Amino acid sequence: MSRFFLVICFLFPHQHLLASEQHQHLTGHNEHLEALDKLIVSAPLNQSVAHTALPVTVLAGDNLRQKMAGTIGETLANEPGITSQSFGPGVGQPVIRGQSGSRISVMQNGLGSLDVSALSPDHANSTDAFFADRIEILRGPSSLLYGSSAIGGVVNIIDNRIPILTPDSIITGAVEQRYNTVNEGKTTALKVDANHSFLAFHLDGVFSESVALQIPDYAVDLSQAGGTYNSQNRLANTQMRKHVGSAGFSINGESGYIGFSINHQTNNYGVPPEETDETVRIDSKQTRYDLKAEWSEPIKSIDNILMRLAYNDYQHVELENNQPGTTYNHEGFEGRLEIAQSAWWLFDHGVLGLQTRNSEFSALGDEAIVPKSSIDSIGIFTVQDLHSSYGIYELGLRVEHQSINPDNHATTDHTPISGSVSGLWELTEPLSLSLSFSHSQRAPDIQELFINGSHPATQSYDVGSQRLTEETARNIELGFHYETDGLKADINLYHNWILDYVARIHSNQYYDLVSESISQSCDSGSCHKVYNVEQHDAQFQGYELQIMVPLVSIGAHHLDAEFFSDYVHGAFDNQGDIPRLPPLRYGFQLTWHHPDLMTHVRLTRAQSQQRSGNNESPTEGYWQLNAGTHMTVVEDSHSRLVFYANARNILDQTIRQSTSYLRNIAPQPGRGFDMGIRVEF
Repeated sequence: MSRFFLVICFLFPHQHLLASEQHQHLTGHNEHLEALDKLIVSAPLNQSVAHTALPVTVLAGDNLRQKMAGTIGETLANEPGITSQSFGPGVGQPVIRGQSGSRISVMQNGLGSLDVSALSPDHANSTDAFFADRIEILRGPSSLLYGSSAIGGVVNIIDNRIPILTPDSIITGAVEQRYNTVNEGKTTALKVDANHSFLAFHLDGVFSESVALQIPDYAVDLSQAGGTYNSQNRLANTQMRKHVGSAGFSINGESGYIGFSINHQTNNYGVPPEETDETVRIDSKQTRYDLKAEWSEPIKSIDNILMRLAYNDYQHVELENNQPGTTYNHEGFEGRLEIAQSAWWLFDHGVLGLQTRNSEFSALGDEAIVPKSSIDSIGIFTVQDLHSSYGIYELGLRVEHQSINPDNHATTDHTPISGSVSGLWELTEPLSLSLSFSHSQRAPDIQELFINGSHPATQSYDVGSQRLTEETARNIELGFHYETDGLKADINLYHNWILDYVARIHSNQYYDLVSESISQSCDSGSCHKVYNVEQHDAQFQGYELQIMVPLVSIGAHHLDAEFFSDYVHGAFDNQGDIPRLPPLRYGFQLTWHHPDLMTHVRLTRAQSQQRSGNNESPTEGYWQLNAGTHMTVVEDSHSRLVFYANARNILDQTIRQSTSYLRNIAPQPGRGFDMGIRVEF
């Protein structure tokens, strides 16, 4: 670590450690938030939402605060093309266009989470979003920018852990208290940002706890799942407790800044049981260190150099009937360097980048099913854009190498190569069209290659394959954007051909826990389903649609209507439907706006999912009615008092998500109300 700081001090001499006027402008006052929200921080060329072919969603401000939920997946579940893969209320991984796990990169300020959430669906993501300033979702292949783990999309959680100097405000902060009736959930949070001379400081803390989740009826769907245990009205073993705390600072100057932060969290949550004689809880802890530095205009041809580094020490223990079982450890380091170029040759902007990741993974215990391994990867990439009277064009290329060195197994090496080309054209003043082509590759993960054994938390016996090769995705996407004073419409159509798609497929076999053998039936009554990791060619097709129409406007008051729909279908070329895909969704939302009040009602229809995949059970369709209000009670130039409330699943329907591994034993929450109060100063 000391060597690293010496390098930084060499690169950023004292005369360069001042706050850049650009950052002061973008992060200073509320009047700049709207402009900031239109920029895509996750795209290295500082593109705006209106000037990129990337299908992107940006949540920020009060809109984000009202949608905030206990997990990232639940927070984003109503965004276009996004659903949640719940594993009880303690785990909610985002599913983007049917892709999840190792294909979705969940990042904190542009760097990976460096935990073990991709290894298994019962592992919660350690990236916390409660104090996020904004969340950006890049739908579709983003492996060009962030590596092969982003072949399905990116969720980038952007916060102020490493603060940027804002001289006009000496000290700012927020205190928030939330309560949720569906699980008696209580959340208390505090953050403070301070500035003095060339220094900026940040502190935050979040404490959450809840009891077992309320559900509309019985937990286990006896028509689809076996077992004799069936809780009613409460989902057993789903209480949780989580602590998160962060501290950071930055040193700022005329030509850049350098900052550091530390985050520590603990999380204890339960997995819904299928039988009474075995309960599993996850007890995790992590400490993460981040460093970020930017140098503006170091030389004439370079606009800026941005460097990010993160080190994460993660551990969790699977408690089986309150006794320690398998212990997972992941110690990881990730670095990212971006050099933004000035105009050259045909291109108006460009970025050259380098990204590295080095980690040590181990699973210890009698039921450890993945070998201890060293995982190393390095990638180089470039993105260039061209603006002309005929449209905006973007080209990109990335080459990456991944090496996994496991104990007692041969080392595996993979070299994914990704490239893309896209264009954006304004056909008429209100109508624009975007078209993109991409070739993306993903290296298989450690659990896909080497997993072998019974996993109590998922009630499964998993068998990996060391013969896996890179996935190769070829994607075409067509987008339309239409906007006038009376109508705003967005539609994205996509088709994805994937060669050697890796999937976890139920073999229709069972692992008998008594005889410790695999057979075609479960004779002892105590068994785990056997899942094999296989590769088959596959195709995905789908769309996302949003239409917004203003209905009534009376002075400062206005009523808007939003109509939405999304759909994805995926099938193997010769093995039937791909399992655990979301169904067709559609619905509408009415929103009443006032400068101090926003109220909405949202009705969503999800169709039944009959294309559930081989040996997987279908799910029934459902209606989901939600409502919410957000009110500014008091506001002046220095402070604001906000009250908000939401009603979820008002119809109290039994909802079983087709994306969930536990859909037959763990339905979604019943009718619930959450409310909170937030003081900003």
